[in-house]
Amino acid sequence: MEFTWPVMLWALALVPLLYLGHLALVRRQRRAAEVFAERRLFEQLVVRPPSWQRSLPLSLYLIAILLLSLAMARPVAAIPMPVNRSAVIIAIDTSKSMMGTDVPPSRLEAAKRAAREFARIVPRSTKIGLVSFSEYGQVLLAPTTERQQLSEAIDRLQFQSATSVGGGILESIRVLPGRARFLGERLERLMRQGAARPSTPPPQSPTEPIPTFEELAPSAILIFSDGVNNFGPDPYESAQLARDGRVKIYTIGLGTPGGVVMQIDNQMVLVPFDSSGLERIAQIADGRYFGSAGDEELQRIYRQLGRIIGWERTRLEVSFLLVGVAGLVITTGGVLSLAWFRRVP
Repeated sequence: MEFTWPVMLWALALVPLLYLGHLALVRRQRRAAEVFAERRLFEQLVVRPPSWQRSLPLSLYLIAILLLSLAMARPVAAIPMPVNRSAVIIAIDTSKSMMGTDVPPSRLEAAKRAAREFARIVPRSTKIGLVSFSEYGQVLLAPTTERQQLSEAIDRLQFQSATSVGGGILESIRVLPGRARFLGERLERLMRQGAARPSTPPPQSPTEPIPTFEELAPSAILIFSDGVNNFGPDPYESAQLARDGRVKIYTIGLGTPGGVVMQIDNQMVLVPFDSSGLERIAQIADGRYFGSAGDEELQRIYRQLGRIIGWERTRLEVSFLLVGVAGLVITTGGVLSLAWFRRVP
């Protein structure tokens, strides 16, 4: 424990001085009483309470003064504080098939709206990141509690071409705390398979230890997609890697059975929808598949995610704690003194 104003510790000298002053006052009162009666008669006329009963209120007062003196020195201590260790990655499919209007106004716009709503309903202490995926996964925002940055990153999402669900999963795993070091070469190997660009591992200290499975804070990936995978790493192997890294995957299918026919680049094309792949990914990674991105489904996802509470030591001034305890102690002493002696010093 450290003190911001250590000079105020001199106030602790008040405690022994007050105790000595109390003893001197008691002796003076006793001598004054003996003037009016002999000791033998005085002891018969006056009923004195037990010594512990006389000493307890005084002891409580002195303890309160001691605590208040320490509080004046403004002590600072490293106290274990509960923190929300949850980390969620929102992975959104930005392939051209997300232009489908079977989920109005479009699949991508529905995903954006649902991502914003999910960020609104979860506690602000939950870290949320954003990954987009088409030919490959791309980190738009690392996990953070800054909701404004997340909203701006969502606004920047644009249509691209192919769909690599596996690439989106792997990029999401990579950006989650501790996963790149824990999964190591397994993660890098999968990211190299069919990647349209070389992966860039996150910066890490060479001396930083590799976390154990128990040390990894349970995290989750929330995938918004129409389920059509046609590029990149195997999404099911990627989902298994997520499970091995203590990451659950929740998938939200955006589309209608059979897909939708619409005009793209002056051509009438069928924009497909396939929920089976998303269902299997969620099953492999201990998550769950949801057939829509409505408010009720997002609430259910949040309830399943929960919050991962951990403990971290935080330097905090604890004067208020000492003052609170001192107030309780001095109140207790006053109540006892009033009950036993009908007075409060």
